[in-house]
Amino acid sequence: MATKQELELAKRLIQARVLPEDVVKQAFGIQEHFRKKGTQASLVKIFYAKEWLPKGSLDVLNAPSPLEMQPLADYHLEEEIGEGGSSTVYRGTYLANGSSVAIKILDPVQALRPDFLERFQREAGILIELEHENVVLGYEVGFQSGRHFFSMEFVEGLTVLDVIDRRGFLENTEALSITLQCARALQYLHAAGYLHRDIKPGNIMIEESGTARLIDLGLIHTLDGGEPQEGEEATTVGTVEYLSPEQARGRADLDPRSDIYSLGVSLYHMVVGDVPFHGETDYEVMAKQVLSALDTQKVKQRRIAPEVHFFITKMTSKDRENRFESVEEVIRDIEAYLPQGVVPVDFGDEPAPPAAPPAAPPVAKPVQPTQPPAPTAPRVPPAKPAPAAPSDDAPIRRKSRKGQPPVRRRRRR
Repeated sequence: MATKQELELAKRLIQARVLPEDVVKQAFGIQEHFRKKGTQASLVKIFYAKEWLPKGSLDVLNAPSPLEMQPLADYHLEEEIGEGGSSTVYRGTYLANGSSVAIKILDPVQALRPDFLERFQREAGILIELEHENVVLGYEVGFQSGRHFFSMEFVEGLTVLDVIDRRGFLENTEALSITLQCARALQYLHAAGYLHRDIKPGNIMIEESGTARLIDLGLIHTLDGGEPQEGEEATTVGTVEYLSPEQARGRADLDPRSDIYSLGVSLYHMVVGDVPFHGETDYEVMAKQVLSALDTQKVKQRRIAPEVHFFITKMTSKDRENRFESVEEVIRDIEAYLPQGVVPVDFGDEPAPPAAPPAAPPVAKPVQPTQPPAPTAPRVPPAKPAPAAPSDDAPIRRKSRKGQPPVRRRRRR
């Protein structure tokens, strides 16, 4: 009989579309056949024996967690700071000079899908190649101890979504400042030939100084008008609450105006405190993206500045011909309204930890005479090695996928 761990693994493999359900059922049948003969056969060994999965590809699942295992030779993982559907992000230290970095590790099951692995490596490669003050810097991409990873700049702050969750909404100038900086990042990406396709508050990191950076380029795609990458379904690429109507329709001829729509929905979310469309299913939300107008009543209730209302309306027009033609136009109009540029952001109060459940009253026990315990030496935490002095330059020489370390440029201030 399959163990609980094997049932969970089977579920993950099917949900990740690594193996079809009928193949997994066949593996369970083989396992049951061996059991009736009095022999135990693990599900993983059956996958390997039948060559349904590469031998050793799932062994890392039985290894300790990355925080326990410390699988990367040049880094020390400190804590988990984010988790998505296909990867986990850790704060870590680059051991060569003690610099703080963010390290993204691909889920081992998702790594078995060639399209997910290619997307992961493409994101890393683009972050390494490009450099803009509003896009997080990539440093190194690699594979160690059975795990695919890449390291990038660590940004001290919160995602815009975190700030919305804390405060409910952002003020007009705060939201416009973030929108303007994201538009500048998109201008840079579009000029380099890329479409982001997943602009949303959860993908924007903000410092208290107000500096914003795009932190996730996992769905980035070339602006060539071609078909989606292998394994991608156009109607499901991106986050449905922020998809442009043409993206929701599955059109392949996406252009920069699709990113402008998503940025406009993000601006709406920042100032209203909610996304414009909800639904029981993703398809219901996508249908509203195509057919339904934004609820302007929510904007009026929040007393949004007329100029901000104009930006939202112009950026989120259902007909892309009526939107801003390019992010350059978005930048020009917002700069005319917000001449001071970057605006500091109030992070709000940190959420209080959940209240502990009330403790049960103690049960009275008869007192038994006992000998006092022998004194013990106090526990001393293990000493941490002192990190090397930080370098004057960037933390890491950025390494390309081909292993050629390009010359590291300083960030322009």
